[in-house]
Amino acid sequence: MSQLNLFGDADVPDEPPPPPIPAATRRYLADLPPAPAPVTVPASARPELATVKPSLGHYRPSLSNPHQTAFDIAEAVSRAWHTAQGGAAIEIPMGVVATLALWPLRGPDAYLAADWWLSLDDTQLLTAFRECWARWWIMRPDLIDRATPLHKWIEDEKPRPTRARAVRAVVEAALTRGLLHLTSSDDAYYRSTADVMGAVLAVMRSEGAHDALAEVHTPPDVAELLARMVIDDMHLKPGMKFDEPTGGTGQMYRAAVQVLREKDIDPHEFGWALTDIDELAAAGAAVNAIIWDLGPHVLIACGDTLHQGDCYTEAADQARAVIQHRDDLHAQAAILAAIQKVEAMVRGVAA
Repeated sequence: MSQLNLFGDADVPDEPPPPPIPAATRRYLADLPPAPAPVTVPASARPELATVKPSLGHYRPSLSNPHQTAFDIAEAVSRAWHTAQGGAAIEIPMGVVATLALWPLRGPDAYLAADWWLSLDDTQLLTAFRECWARWWIMRPDLIDRATPLHKWIEDEKPRPTRARAVRAVVEAALTRGLLHLTSSDDAYYRSTADVMGAVLAVMRSEGAHDALAEVHTPPDVAELLARMVIDDMHLKPGMKFDEPTGGTGQMYRAAVQVLREKDIDPHEFGWALTDIDELAAAGAAVNAIIWDLGPHVLIACGDTLHQGDCYTEAADQARAVIQHRDDLHAQAAILAAIQKVEAMVRGVAA
C-alpha cells in the first residue's frame, strides 16, 4: 500500500500579507461585547492540566465553555438561515462560517472586524468571500480543494433570490454570537479550543442524514480525555503520522494538538491524515486544519474506508495535482510579469 510522503520537500511560496481591514467604527455592532480577556489557568485549578509547563504561556479563553459557545453559534446560524428561507443547501451557511473563521486578521482586536463585515453590501460581501478563499488557495491549495463544497457556491452566477438575504443573516448571527472571539486569536492554542465547523454541521444536518451517514460526534470532553490518554502513552518522535480513518471534522485532532502544545511539542513536526465518508465533514476538517494550524503535513481524504480500504492514495494524487496546478499558474504569472516589464522597458527606450 503506497503512502503519501507527508514530509517531502515542497516549495512553499511566501505568505502574502493579510488584506487590510478599515478601522472599525462599531456602527453596526455597538453592543458587541469585548473579546474575552486571555487568562492563564493554573494547573491547581484544572487538575487535568497538571502536565502543562508553566513557561508555555498558552491561554484558554475566559469564555466559561468554548464548546457551548460553538454550539450556540451553530444554533444561531441555523435559525438565521432557515428563518431567511435559505433552503436545504447547508454547505452555504457552513461556507459562510468557514470564510469568517478563515479571514486572516488575527490578534486581540480582530473581533472588531465584525463591524466591517456587516458594513459591506451584498456585492462587497461576495467579493470579500472570494478574496478570502483565493488567498488560502494560494497558500494551501490541497486543503482548499478538499473544502470545495463550502465555497463553490460563491461562483454561482444565478443564485436563488433569497440567498443574499440568508447569507447576510448567517453573517450577522455568527458574528453577534462571538464567532471571531473563538477564531481570531493569534494563538493557535486559543483557536483550537472548540470545533465550530463540526458544531454547525451537527446542528444543521437533519436527523435522517445523520442516521444515513452513521455519524456519531465525539463529545469534546471525551475527545480530550482520549487524546490525553493516548498521547501520554506514546513515545512521540518528529515525523510520526497520526491517522484517523473516520475523523469527521477533526474533533480528535483538535484535542490532540491541544495536548501536544501543552507539552511544548509542535504539531508541525507530525503528519495528520484523516478520512471521512461525508464530503461536508471532510471539507470542515480541511478548514479546521488551517484554523487549528496543524501544519504543512496534512492529508484529508473523502471516502468509505470500510469498502475502499486505502483512501489516501487517491487523495494524495489529488493534492499533488492541485499543488502542481497552483505552481504552474504561479510560473505563468511570473513569466507574464517579466514580459510586461521588458515591454515597458522597450517602450521607454523607443520613446
